[in-house]
Amino acid sequence: MTRLVSFGDSWTFGVGLSWEPGMTQEEYQITKKDIDITNKYSFRGLLAKEFGLENINFAVGGSSNQRQLRYAHEFEFKSGDIVLWGITSTARNEIWNDRRKIYQSYFLQHARTCQEDTALDNKSDKTISGDLCKHIKMTVKSFYSPDEEVRRLYHRIKHWNDYFKLKGIKVLWYDTLNHHNYESNPENMLYTDEKYRDLLSRLCKVNGFTRLDDKYHFSWSRGFRDCGRIEWLSENSLANPFSGHPTKKGHRQLADMVRPFVTSCLR
Repeated sequence: MTRLVSFGDSWTFGVGLSWEPGMTQEEYQITKKDIDITNKYSFRGLLAKEFGLENINFAVGGSSNQRQLRYAHEFEFKSGDIVLWGITSTARNEIWNDRRKIYQSYFLQHARTCQEDTALDNKSDKTISGDLCKHIKMTVKSFYSPDEEVRRLYHRIKHWNDYFKLKGIKVLWYDTLNHHNYESNPENMLYTDEKYRDLLSRLCKVNGFTRLDDKYHFSWSRGFRDCGRIEWLSENSLANPFSGHPTKKGHRQLADMVRPFVTSCLR
Protein backbone atom coordinates (compact mmCIF):
# COMPACT_ATOMS: atom_id res chain seq x y z
CA MET A 1 0.00 0.00 0.00
CA THR A 2 1.30 3.47 -0.92
CA ARG A 3 1.99 5.60 2.13
CA LEU A 4 0.81 9.20 2.58
CA VAL A 5 3.32 10.69 5.02
CA SER A 6 2.31 14.06 6.47
CA PHE A 7 4.38 16.72 8.22
CA GLY A 8 3.09 20.01 9.55
CA ASP A 9 1.31 21.82 12.35
CA SER A 10 -2.20 21.79 13.83
CA TRP A 11 -3.86 22.43 10.46
CA THR A 12 -2.36 19.29 8.96
CA PHE A 13 -2.93 17.27 12.14
CA GLY A 14 -6.58 18.40 12.34
CA VAL A 15 -6.70 20.09 15.74
CA GLY A 16 -10.16 21.45 16.48
CA LEU A 17 -12.13 19.83 13.67
CA SER A 18 -14.20 18.02 16.31
CA TRP A 19 -16.02 21.31 16.95
CA GLU A 20 -19.75 21.35 16.22
CA PRO A 21 -22.19 24.28 16.53
CA GLY A 22 -23.48 24.53 20.09
CA MET A 23 -20.47 22.75 21.60
CA THR A 24 -19.18 24.24 24.84
CA GLN A 25 -15.52 25.08 25.27
CA GLU A 26 -15.24 22.35 27.90
CA GLU A 27 -16.60 19.77 25.44
CA TYR A 28 -14.27 21.09 22.79
CA GLN A 29 -11.19 20.72 25.00
CA ILE A 30 -11.94 17.01 25.48
CA THR A 31 -12.10 16.20 21.76
CA LYS A 32 -9.92 18.80 20.02
CA LYS A 33 -6.91 16.48 19.59
CA ASP A 34 -8.72 13.14 19.34
CA ILE A 35 -6.52 11.05 17.04
CA ASP A 36 -9.35 8.92 15.66
CA ILE A 37 -11.36 12.01 14.74
CA THR A 38 -8.42 13.86 13.19
CA ASN A 39 -7.24 10.83 11.21
CA LYS A 40 -10.74 10.44 9.76
CA TYR A 41 -11.83 14.02 9.04
CA SER A 42 -8.61 15.98 8.43
CA PHE A 43 -7.81 16.76 4.81
CA ARG A 44 -4.91 14.29 4.91
CA GLY A 45 -7.26 11.63 6.33
CA LEU A 46 -9.93 12.29 3.72
CA LEU A 47 -7.38 12.02 0.91
CA ALA A 48 -5.79 8.87 2.36
CA LYS A 49 -9.20 7.18 2.49
CA GLU A 50 -10.23 8.34 -0.97
CA PHE A 51 -7.08 7.05 -2.65
CA GLY A 52 -6.55 3.97 -0.49
CA LEU A 53 -3.31 5.25 1.06
CA GLU A 54 -1.76 4.38 4.40
CA ASN A 55 -2.13 7.48 6.57
CA ILE A 56 1.16 8.15 8.42
CA ASN A 57 1.14 11.42 10.33
CA PHE A 58 3.90 13.44 11.99
CA ALA A 59 2.01 16.74 12.10
CA VAL A 60 1.49 18.05 15.63
CA GLY A 61 -0.45 20.95 17.07
CA GLY A 62 1.92 23.80 17.87
CA SER A 63 4.73 22.21 15.90
CA SER A 64 7.61 24.23 14.50
CA ASN A 65 9.36 23.77 11.18
CA GLN A 66 12.39 22.63 13.16
CA ARG A 67 10.40 19.87 14.84
CA GLN A 68 9.05 18.60 11.55
CA LEU A 69 12.53 18.58 10.05
CA ARG A 70 13.74 16.50 13.01
CA TYR A 71 10.91 14.00 12.54
CA ALA A 72 11.76 13.72 8.84
CA HIS A 73 15.46 13.15 9.58
CA GLU A 74 14.54 10.25 11.86
CA PHE A 75 11.93 8.60 9.59
CA GLU A 76 12.68 5.76 7.17
CA PHE A 77 11.17 6.87 3.87
CA LYS A 78 10.47 4.35 1.13
CA SER A 79 10.37 4.61 -2.63
CA GLY A 80 6.80 5.30 -3.71
CA ASP A 81 5.85 7.35 -0.65
CA ILE A 82 3.82 10.53 -1.14
CA VAL A 83 4.79 13.27 1.31
CA LEU A 84 2.60 16.19 2.36
CA TRP A 85 4.74 18.80 4.09
CA GLY A 86 3.20 21.97 5.51
CA ILE A 87 5.44 24.93 6.35
CA THR A 88 4.24 26.72 9.48
CA SER A 89 5.01 30.00 11.26
CA THR A 90 8.69 30.90 11.51
CA ALA A 91 8.11 32.26 15.03
CA ARG A 92 8.23 28.79 16.59
CA ASN A 93 11.03 26.46 17.56
CA GLU A 94 11.98 23.63 19.87
CA ILE A 95 14.84 23.10 22.29
CA TRP A 96 16.22 20.08 24.12
CA ASN A 97 15.27 20.15 27.81
CA ASP A 98 17.87 18.00 29.52
CA ARG A 99 16.04 18.08 32.84
CA ARG A 100 12.97 16.46 31.31
CA LYS A 101 14.83 14.57 28.58
CA ILE A 102 12.45 15.86 25.90
CA TYR A 103 12.38 18.37 23.08
CA GLN A 104 10.22 21.26 24.27
CA SER A 105 8.31 23.37 21.77
CA TYR A 106 7.83 27.09 22.20
CA PHE A 107 6.41 30.14 20.43
CA LEU A 108 8.26 33.43 20.37
CA GLN A 109 4.98 35.00 21.53
CA HIS A 110 5.69 33.39 24.92
CA ALA A 111 8.14 36.24 25.49
CA ARG A 112 5.13 38.44 26.31
CA THR A 113 3.77 36.25 29.09
CA CYS A 114 6.44 33.91 30.48
CA GLN A 115 8.04 34.44 33.89
CA GLU A 116 11.83 34.37 34.16
CA ASP A 117 11.82 34.07 37.95
CA THR A 118 9.45 31.07 38.12
CA ALA A 119 11.03 27.66 38.74
CA LEU A 120 10.62 25.17 35.91
CA ASP A 121 7.82 22.68 36.55
CA ASN A 122 9.21 19.21 35.82
CA LYS A 123 5.75 17.68 35.42
CA SER A 124 4.30 19.92 32.76
CA ASP A 125 5.61 19.97 29.20
CA LYS A 126 3.77 23.27 28.60
CA THR A 127 5.48 25.34 31.27
CA ILE A 128 7.40 28.29 29.84
CA SER A 129 9.42 29.81 32.66
CA GLY A 130 12.86 30.20 34.17
CA ASP A 131 15.77 29.65 31.79
CA LEU A 132 13.52 28.82 28.84
CA CYS A 133 11.72 32.13 29.27
CA LYS A 134 15.08 33.92 29.31
CA HIS A 135 16.12 32.04 26.17
CA ILE A 136 12.93 33.04 24.34
CA LYS A 137 13.21 36.70 25.33
CA MET A 138 16.85 36.80 24.27
CA THR A 139 15.97 35.14 20.96
CA VAL A 140 13.26 37.71 20.25
CA LYS A 141 15.60 40.56 21.16
CA SER A 142 18.73 39.54 19.28
CA PHE A 143 18.59 36.21 17.46
CA TYR A 144 15.45 36.00 15.32
CA SER A 145 14.91 37.26 11.79
CA PRO A 146 11.78 36.22 9.84
CA ASP A 147 13.56 36.87 6.56
CA GLU A 148 16.51 34.69 7.54
CA GLU A 149 14.18 31.90 8.66
CA VAL A 150 12.43 31.97 5.27
CA ARG A 151 15.79 31.98 3.47
CA ARG A 152 16.90 28.89 5.41
CA LEU A 153 13.57 27.18 4.77
CA TYR A 154 13.98 27.68 1.04
CA HIS A 155 17.34 25.90 1.01
CA ARG A 156 16.07 23.12 3.25
CA ILE A 157 13.16 22.57 0.87
CA LYS A 158 15.63 22.37 -2.03
CA HIS A 159 17.72 19.84 -0.12
CA TRP A 160 14.72 17.61 0.65
CA ASN A 161 13.49 17.88 -2.94
CA ASP A 162 16.83 16.48 -4.10
CA TYR A 163 16.68 13.69 -1.51
CA PHE A 164 13.11 12.70 -2.38
CA LYS A 165 13.90 12.68 -6.10
CA LEU A 166 16.81 10.30 -5.52
CA LYS A 167 14.61 8.02 -3.38
CA GLY A 168 11.71 7.90 -5.86
CA ILE A 169 9.38 9.81 -3.54
CA LYS A 170 6.79 12.44 -4.52
CA VAL A 171 6.55 15.46 -2.20
CA LEU A 172 3.97 18.25 -2.02
CA TRP A 173 4.99 21.35 -0.06
CA TYR A 174 2.56 24.03 1.06
CA ASP A 175 2.65 27.19 3.12
CA THR A 176 0.04 26.63 5.81
CA LEU A 177 -0.77 29.87 7.62
CA ASN A 178 1.05 32.55 5.65
CA HIS A 179 2.52 33.15 2.22
CA HIS A 180 6.32 33.15 2.51
CA ASN A 181 8.38 35.08 -0.01
CA TYR A 182 11.12 32.59 -0.86
CA GLU A 183 14.03 33.78 -3.00
CA SER A 184 12.47 31.81 -5.85
CA ASN A 185 9.46 29.55 -6.07
CA PRO A 186 10.37 26.16 -4.58
CA GLU A 187 9.85 23.09 -6.74
CA ASN A 188 6.82 20.98 -5.75
CA MET A 189 5.18 23.86 -3.83
CA LEU A 190 1.38 23.90 -4.13
CA TYR A 191 0.02 26.88 -6.08
CA THR A 192 3.61 28.06 -6.37
CA ASP A 193 2.97 30.95 -8.77
CA GLU A 194 0.07 32.47 -6.82
CA LYS A 195 0.61 35.48 -4.59
CA TYR A 196 -1.38 34.12 -1.65
CA ARG A 197 -0.74 30.38 -1.94
CA ASP A 198 -0.97 29.43 1.76
CA LEU A 199 -3.89 27.21 2.82
CA LEU A 200 -5.34 29.84 5.16
CA SER A 201 -5.50 32.49 2.44
CA ARG A 202 -6.81 30.05 -0.16
CA LEU A 203 -9.56 28.86 2.18
CA CYS A 204 -10.61 32.49 2.53
CA LYS A 205 -10.38 33.20 -1.18
CA VAL A 206 -12.49 30.26 -2.38
CA ASN A 207 -15.22 31.36 0.03
CA GLY A 208 -15.30 34.97 -1.14
CA PHE A 209 -13.01 36.78 1.31
CA THR A 210 -10.41 38.65 -0.73
CA ARG A 211 -8.65 40.96 1.76
CA LEU A 212 -5.63 38.67 1.80
CA ASP A 213 -2.94 41.33 2.23
CA ASP A 214 -3.16 40.68 5.94
CA LYS A 215 -1.12 40.42 9.12
CA TYR A 216 1.07 37.38 9.73
CA HIS A 217 -0.96 34.68 11.46
CA PHE A 218 0.95 33.08 14.34
CA SER A 219 -1.85 30.63 15.37
CA TRP A 220 -1.16 31.04 19.06
CA SER A 221 -3.99 29.74 21.25
CA ARG A 222 -3.96 32.73 23.61
CA GLY A 223 -4.40 35.22 20.80
CA PHE A 224 -5.39 33.32 17.66
CA ARG A 225 -7.57 36.17 16.38
CA ASP A 226 -4.50 38.05 15.19
CA CYS A 227 -5.48 38.65 11.57
CA GLY A 228 -8.54 39.40 9.47
CA ARG A 229 -8.41 36.11 7.61
CA ILE A 230 -8.80 33.92 10.69
CA GLU A 231 -11.49 36.24 12.08
CA TRP A 232 -13.49 35.83 8.88
CA LEU A 233 -13.13 32.04 8.79
CA SER A 234 -14.24 31.81 12.44
CA GLU A 235 -17.28 33.97 11.78
CA ASN A 236 -18.29 31.76 8.84
CA SER A 237 -17.94 28.32 10.47
CA LEU A 238 -14.87 27.42 8.40
CA ALA A 239 -12.71 27.70 11.51
CA ASN A 240 -13.91 26.97 15.02
CA PRO A 241 -14.54 29.88 17.43
CA PHE A 242 -12.37 28.50 20.25
CA SER A 243 -8.99 28.17 18.54
CA GLY A 244 -9.39 29.26 14.93
CA HIS A 245 -8.62 25.85 13.45
CA PRO A 246 -10.48 24.57 10.37
CA THR A 247 -13.77 22.79 10.95
CA LYS A 248 -14.84 19.60 9.15
CA LYS A 249 -16.24 21.81 6.40
CA GLY A 250 -12.93 23.63 6.19
CA HIS A 251 -10.99 20.37 5.94
CA ARG A 252 -13.26 19.10 3.14
CA GLN A 253 -12.39 22.22 1.19
CA LEU A 254 -8.69 21.83 1.97
CA ALA A 255 -8.91 18.27 0.65
CA ASP A 256 -10.45 19.65 -2.56
CA MET A 257 -7.45 22.00 -2.92
CA VAL A 258 -4.84 19.29 -2.43
CA ARG A 259 -6.62 16.47 -4.31
CA PRO A 260 -5.42 17.37 -7.86
CA PHE A 261 -1.81 17.33 -6.70
CA VAL A 262 -2.15 13.94 -4.98
CA THR A 263 -3.85 12.60 -8.11
CA SER A 264 -0.86 13.76 -10.15
CA CYS A 265 1.53 11.97 -7.76
CA LEU A 266 -0.34 8.69 -8.30
CA ARG A 267 -0.14 8.74 -12.09
